[in-house]
Amino acid sequence: MSEKHLSRKLALFGVALDPTDDELKLEFKTIQARDLAAGRIRFKNPYEALTGVLQDLIARGLCEVSGEVEIPSWLTPTPNPSDLPFLTAENNLRFIDEGGCQEFAERVRAFLETGPARGIPAMVAVDHSMTGGALRAFAKEYGPSDMAVLVIDSHFDGLELAERIELFRYGNGTSFDDPDSPPADPSVAPWMEEGAVQESYNCATWLKHVVDEKVVVPDRLILFGVSDYPAEAMRQDPRLSRYVGAYRTFEEAGVTFVTKEEIRQKGVRGTLEPLLNGMEADRLYVSLDADIGSLDAVHAARFMNVVGLNSEELYEIARVIDEALEEKELIGLDVCGIETFLLGREFPNGSTDRTPERLSDFVRILLGREAMYSRSGNGRGRTDNTVGGGPTTRFEAVSSIT
Repeated sequence: MSEKHLSRKLALFGVALDPTDDELKLEFKTIQARDLAAGRIRFKNPYEALTGVLQDLIARGLCEVSGEVEIPSWLTPTPNPSDLPFLTAENNLRFIDEGGCQEFAERVRAFLETGPARGIPAMVAVDHSMTGGALRAFAKEYGPSDMAVLVIDSHFDGLELAERIELFRYGNGTSFDDPDSPPADPSVAPWMEEGAVQESYNCATWLKHVVDEKVVVPDRLILFGVSDYPAEAMRQDPRLSRYVGAYRTFEEAGVTFVTKEEIRQKGVRGTLEPLLNGMEADRLYVSLDADIGSLDAVHAARFMNVVGLNSEELYEIARVIDEALEEKELIGLDVCGIETFLLGREFPNGSTDRTPERLSDFVRILLGREAMYSRSGNGRGRTDNTVGGGPTTRFEAVSSIT
C-alpha cells in the first residue's frame, strides 16, 4: 500500500435532508415513523447505515465519525411520529420552491468551513443538492480552477424544470409549442404544465447553479454515467429544443458527459481513466449518486427510473479513481441519492438489498483496500441473489411490505 493510501483518512458526516412530493416516498416516511415509534426501525438515514458497515475502518482509525448536520424531523427519511401532520406533498413543495434546499446546502458549507473533521470530508446524504454546499466550501478553500469534480450519476442534475417538463411531455406524446398537441396526461406527471412549479435550487438543478456561480469550472467537470443524454434523433426534434439546448450549452462551456452506453462500449477504464489523467487540476472532488447502480448494483436509490451499472462496474470506477489519486489529491467525497426505506429490504422475489455493502466497498476500494462484502467479481456473472435480482419497478419493491 502506497504512502498516499496510508494518508487517506475519511471524516464521515451525514446530511439527512429528504424533501419529496412523491406520494409513495411520503408513504415510505410514514412507515419509517411508525417503525421508529414501535422500536423496529432498521436505519433512520443512510449515514447510520453506511457508518454501520464501515465500523472496521472506523475502529482502525481509517474513518472518523464527524456527526450530522441538523435537519428538522419532518424533512428527514424517518420523521418523529409527532411530525406526521407536516408530512404532505404541499409542505414539501413549498419548502423546495422557497429555497429550502439552498438554505441547507449553505449549512453544509458552514459545517465544512468550521473544520470539525480530521480527514478528507466524506458526506453521506439523501438529497444530491447538498453537494453544492460542499463544493462551495472547497472552491473557497482551494479555488475553482484547481478543483476537478467527478459526478457519477444516472441523471444530469443541471436542467431547469421547464427543460425536464419538455422531455416528459415528449415521452408522453405532448408538446408545449404544438397547438394541436393534446394536453399532458396528469396521471403521468401532474406538474407538467408550464409554470405549475417554481424554478429553484434542488436535486435536479444544483449543478446548473454551481456552474453559473463559477463554483465549478465547466472544463473541470465530468458527468459520468448519464442516461438522459439526448440521442442524435432527439437533437433533431424541435419538440426538444429547450432540453437539447440546455445540454448543448453545458457542452459548449466545456463540461464532459459520459453516457452509460459509452461505458458499456468502451468499459469504465477506457472512458474514465483518460479523462482523470488528462485533467489539469491537482485536486479532485468525487460525488456518487446511488442511482448510478439502480435496479442492478443497488436497490435503495432515491430515483430508479433507469437500469444502472453492476457492482463490478461500480468497483472499477473506484479503482480508476484510486489510481488517479497517485497524482491528484482527494479533497472531498460524497455518496448521495439513497432511499432509506429500501435499505436492506428483502423483496418479494427473494432478493435482498445490499446498497450499504456495495457503497461501503466502493469507499474501501477508493481508499486502496479490498472490497469486503462483494461475492461477485466478474461483472454480470453473479454468484448470489443480492445484486441484479431485485424489483423491476418501484412498486414491486413494497408490494408485500406496505
